[in-house]
Amino acid sequence: MHKSLAIVLCSALPLAAQSNAIPGVDVNTYDLGDATVYGRRGPAFPNGEVGWNLGHSMCNSGTVAIPWTGGAFNGVMLPTYPKIASLMARESNGRMVQISGKSFCKHSRQAFNFSGGPCGTCQSGAANTWRVNCSDIYSSGFSGLSSLGPTDEIDPWLGTWNPVGSYFDRGDPAVSGPGATDGIRSPITSSDPTYNRMIVPERELLVPGTFWGQVQVSVIGEPGQNRANNATSRAILVTNTGATFSGSITGTAAQLPVLARWTGATVATGRNGLDDGHFMVGCKVTGPVDGFWHYEIAVHNLDNASGAAALRIPLCATARVRNTGFRDIDGNALNEWQVNRTSNELAWLAPAGNSLDWNTIYNVWFDCDTAPVAGSLAIDRARLGPGALSIAVGAQVPGELGQEFVAAGCGNPAPELFSNGLPTVPNATYALQVRGTASAANLFALSFGSASGQLGGGCVQLLDGNQLLGTQLVFADPAGLASFAVPIPAGMAPIDLFGQVVQFVPGGPLFGGAALSNGLRLRLGGLGCP
Repeated sequence: MHKSLAIVLCSALPLAAQSNAIPGVDVNTYDLGDATVYGRRGPAFPNGEVGWNLGHSMCNSGTVAIPWTGGAFNGVMLPTYPKIASLMARESNGRMVQISGKSFCKHSRQAFNFSGGPCGTCQSGAANTWRVNCSDIYSSGFSGLSSLGPTDEIDPWLGTWNPVGSYFDRGDPAVSGPGATDGIRSPITSSDPTYNRMIVPERELLVPGTFWGQVQVSVIGEPGQNRANNATSRAILVTNTGATFSGSITGTAAQLPVLARWTGATVATGRNGLDDGHFMVGCKVTGPVDGFWHYEIAVHNLDNASGAAALRIPLCATARVRNTGFRDIDGNALNEWQVNRTSNELAWLAPAGNSLDWNTIYNVWFDCDTAPVAGSLAIDRARLGPGALSIAVGAQVPGELGQEFVAAGCGNPAPELFSNGLPTVPNATYALQVRGTASAANLFALSFGSASGQLGGGCVQLLDGNQLLGTQLVFADPAGLASFAVPIPAGMAPIDLFGQVVQFVPGGPLFGGAALSNGLRLRLGGLGCP
């Protein structure tokens, strides 16, 4: 999916509804030039933090010159110029996560209008503009602390920023009185070389994996359908020598958000109509393992001003879910999004003060006995404003329940019955499997009907004894796994079977010498939810 990311970002919706859209405005980032470490802070290694910054290159690839006026450096500030945000991420253990915090972004107050590079022939034009086909290039060192301001002061959908009362207006250390709200830039000073830069915990840099950098430009009035090229990502080689880190750029830059670099993931993007910006969702599903698929989902707020306060994933009513998890970027265990299961969805809900804002990636994960299908999940907005309260984004979601759990087993532990995949028609390799006691003998049993009978010892018979089919004894391997093939032929009409396993173990609760597995409804050829 990510190879054609421009398709999902560039909708065919009309331009007029975006309140400040300017036809012909189209900017792009085309390279991430360097990655530099600017010292560390905090407790002794490896419990401290490292400050990073990224170089970036960008073009005015549109058809109109873009106003670029920042005002005098120590005078009245003007907001008509690009802002460039950055982040660092790591792909490891099948997951793509953001490892930098909510970094400040660069306020680029002066247009250089360079020629050359991939931008084309730099055109002439008026002063204080970014001219058509001209480039703008910054090293990581050029974006010092005095030009870095908070991302949450910027409306990423409109590209706007109000300098009055802003971080630059207040200064740092903050001034008091009228000087904090007069729109005139106040001094920003610090002896901390990591100040305002991308802050990455040292422990995150010690985890093996592939490290990524991303830069993203935001410009006033750029139409939403022109933003597929706003973000560029590139791999970063992180080197650790004792308690010191360094970084260098490697690989090839691509005009893709970092989430689109996630190996094996499907990626889709949605936005709040023409009223607010985009969320990107990456999904990676693996398995099944012991009857459960593992779902990894990452959500990246690309340029949505309202932010996200909930993630809702559709779910079959009888699906089983376990091993749920959540990750944000602040390391604060007290403000985690809380998971909530209802009859038809699995939702993560944000507490106050921890919305998913732009230039930020949050992750959720879970195991489910329901196979993935192409569908969509919902993202609820965190703040009121124009547009709908919820945004649908395409995703792989659990929607094909081929083995419905209908009865618990008994034993210590109870044997666990599952299948090795979906009971599609045909499926020559379909098999039932049970995990329990090593080397134990197992009797697989199937029936066309179900029952509910108490057998003693807390064991419940699921199968209809009048329609019972039993197998020969199947012995488990040393890991406790036993398998019984149930090949499904082509042309077979959909049918339900019910399955259960008797496992013979000394002292088991069933007749003193056996345990009983959970019962499953096997929906051979069935589709969707039961």
